[in-house]
Amino acid sequence: MDKLTISNKYVRFGIFCFNLLYLFLISVLAMWTFLYTIELKNETTFYVVYIALNVIFFILMMMTRNQFFTRIVSLLLLIPVFVLVLFSSAPALFIPPFVVGVLMFFICGAGDTPKIIWGSFYLILFIVGIIVFYIMSTLFGGSAVETILDSSVTDTAITEEYDMDKIAELNANSVSPDGKYRYYIIDVQDNDRGKVIIVVEPNDMDINYRFFTLVEEGYSIRIAKYSTRGVTPDIEWVVNEDYDESGETTAVSYKLRYRFGENAEWKTSTINIPTSKNYLTFLNVD
Repeated sequence: MDKLTISNKYVRFGIFCFNLLYLFLISVLAMWTFLYTIELKNETTFYVVYIALNVIFFILMMMTRNQFFTRIVSLLLLIPVFVLVLFSSAPALFIPPFVVGVLMFFICGAGDTPKIIWGSFYLILFIVGIIVFYIMSTLFGGSAVETILDSSVTDTAITEEYDMDKIAELNANSVSPDGKYRYYIIDVQDNDRGKVIIVVEPNDMDINYRFFTLVEEGYSIRIAKYSTRGVTPDIEWVVNEDYDESGETTAVSYKLRYRFGENAEWKTSTINIPTSKNYLTFLNVD
């Protein structure tokens, strides 16, 4: 192990800058998982690059493990990793930095006293934090299981309840003609008869990167709810025009028209997106 240690202080400082960059990148990723839903454009490519970067940074940290600043990074790394554990949509997002964080915690040259203090802190953080998070999710979100109805759903207990061909047609036209909004349909399984919910959210607030998209979800509104699951709704966008005193069109917007069942009455809902972001979407509060 000592053969991997770099003695040149300038090289060690340069590597430390990369180690600090790693801490920053993991912190940003943790923040993104909390604020957005991360949709990967190509999972295989992303995970290959992601795992490779984690391995490279681990090697660099290990080579400078006795440097003071690398010790600090090693002791702090598990804090953003904890956020990743709570909010990551896939285990593959938090497992690589979690492994790096745990290994570097024990490998780094920090003394026994700071390791005992930080180790105790992390034990409490991960055990108590995860339990509290689970209790809050259960308490506020209930035991209901929500599933967005799209082509990724393979559970026959869900797909057999709906006309999935019709769902596919609805999803193909989910974006409003002006591109400002989009809707999706949620199947809710609970201890009662379940629900079908239509959700509308902005379509122009997502952030696109090369390998993934940050999907904004903190401004969504649930505009319609049917008290029994298994009913495939009809949904369409309708034009809403505002006129001035002379009869000239001053503004054009879109409303959502829907009904639950062919014999049901059509209803129209105005789209009123919240002005402030909801940071508690992970609780699935109905």
